[in-house]
Amino acid sequence: MPGTPIPSRGNLVADCVRVMNLRIAAGEWPKRLPGERRLAETLQVGRDTIRLALRQLEREGVLAPADAGSRRSVLGSGIEAVKTKAGPLKIGLLAHRRLEGLPQPMLLEIDRIRDALADKGGSLEVYSPGWYEQKNPAKRLEALIEEERCSAWMLLRSSAAVQGWFMKSRTPGLIRGYPHPGIDLPHLDVDWQATAHHAAGHLWRMGHRRVVVLSPAEPLKGVEAAVRGVMELGEPDFEATVLVENGSSEGIGRVLARALNFKNPPSAIIATRPRQAATALTWLATQGLRVPQHLSLITLAWEPFLDHLVPEISGYRADPEAVAKLVVRRLERLAAGAPNPSGNTWITPEVVKGASVARA
Repeated sequence: MPGTPIPSRGNLVADCVRVMNLRIAAGEWPKRLPGERRLAETLQVGRDTIRLALRQLEREGVLAPADAGSRRSVLGSGIEAVKTKAGPLKIGLLAHRRLEGLPQPMLLEIDRIRDALADKGGSLEVYSPGWYEQKNPAKRLEALIEEERCSAWMLLRSSAAVQGWFMKSRTPGLIRGYPHPGIDLPHLDVDWQATAHHAAGHLWRMGHRRVVVLSPAEPLKGVEAAVRGVMELGEPDFEATVLVENGSSEGIGRVLARALNFKNPPSAIIATRPRQAATALTWLATQGLRVPQHLSLITLAWEPFLDHLVPEISGYRADPEAVAKLVVRRLERLAAGAPNPSGNTWITPEVVKGASVARA
């Protein structure tokens, strides 16, 4: 990408040496190089190529000899340091999963962020370390931030410990999600509480008085906010029951079967996750129940696969491109030194009318 050199496909070893020298000179790796695996991912070459380049840099006096189990120490640069007033934006994305495990809307959003940064000569580096969700990641976070030297960081599905470390260290970071209690960091997410409140109100106006809310077992701040939004509706005779499912299709079937056996069974289902909506639709069909003739169904979050279901699921959808623009704007301000970028921290999704909600 522009602004972040990577080796060409010619003499890979020689070009790796050149690129690593450039990045050392630019201050990206001031004290120690990343590990071999991370270098191979960053420079997009094999680990054998990285090892040969490291040996060459050691011969040139740029790197100290390797110690077993330790990262290479930087002694100097083989080229004259390049000093610029403001270098290109390098944004680090810390995620709880590797890219292939993220939901499709988030992948689309990340692609748009990467494209927008590339247009400005910047780059997006993705990190999904195994220790990200540990109870005390402070030392590893400190080492990562020191090693990677990003302009600012985006925190995806971050724990209270991670958010707390960024707040305490004053490292520029944007929470892409909800902040934990006591955390004062800029954040950006769908206003799940308002969205769920709107969904519950729509169902109530359609005559539904008893609904169930499907919730995943994992404690997510956005889901907690959504549950609050439903429970705070306050309309006459409205009753909502939260059913926690274990993440499997069988688990969703079990909680729905339980709900249908209530003395006063629900007439509508609110799914907090797209997969719940898809499973509910198909599971109900196996029981001879049709949506929306027998039960109405609405989803608070969206994924593209829902567009292929019949009937079309009613719900709410956030545009990844629009969200990406908001994210990049805030990251730019953070990188420029603004401790708390201005602007609304809540994303208002568009309403998908669909055909899965009918009058009770």
